[in-house]
Amino acid sequence: MSKTYLLIDLQNRHPPPEDVASWMGSNGEAWIFYGEHEIGLLAPYMELGDRVSLVDISRPGKNSLDFHLVLYLGYLVGRHEPGARFVIVAADGDYDPAIVHARSKGRQVERMEVLGPALIDVKPTLVRPALLPQPAEVAHSPVGKAIAPLAPKSRRSKSVDQVLSLMLRDFAEAGKPRSLSALERRIQSRFGPEPVPEKVASVKAALVMKGAIKIADETVEYRDRGDQI
Repeated sequence: MSKTYLLIDLQNRHPPPEDVASWMGSNGEAWIFYGEHEIGLLAPYMELGDRVSLVDISRPGKNSLDFHLVLYLGYLVGRHEPGARFVIVAADGDYDPAIVHARSKGRQVERMEVLGPALIDVKPTLVRPALLPQPAEVAHSPVGKAIAPLAPKSRRSKSVDQVLSLMLRDFAEAGKPRSLSALERRIQSRFGPEPVPEKVASVKAALVMKGAIKIADETVEYRDRGDQI
């Protein structure tokens, strides 16, 4: 079964959680990119389960979220999963050059300004066709021939202490994952898309040592609101 990846720019589009769930289906994933002003919108998406990853902007600035989203898109496309489909949910046309390039390399990448319920056998419109050249046009153009395959950019990874601080803030601002697997996925999303199980385990251990959480039977218990972490 082909897999759908949703990459949602929460700064300019807020798709209904139920529509996000319908697009993910049984095996898809949603990656939600947000800034400090969107923290209050995250809770309904977190309720969708472990296949939703939250990605915050490391450093606010013009087009900062766009750069983050394209970085993760490059990583996910680089997995070369057969039949994988990538849907960027955004009103921002700045993503279109990256989409055109990915399509010229045979990847199923598209942008949707409005995400409605997923329909079987109905492929959504990407963007206005006049704004995007066809993949063949890019591949045969001088610029298209010179562009290297899409690949993730390198960036300095966060330390365990940095992610620990982010998680403690998350519990107050973005909500508390109910299951251990959801907590682990949240921690992993703070480090980035590259799996770092050792660092995830270190953050969990630190949270337990600080008394911020208790782990029992694959569930997570938190301190009372009145307690200080």
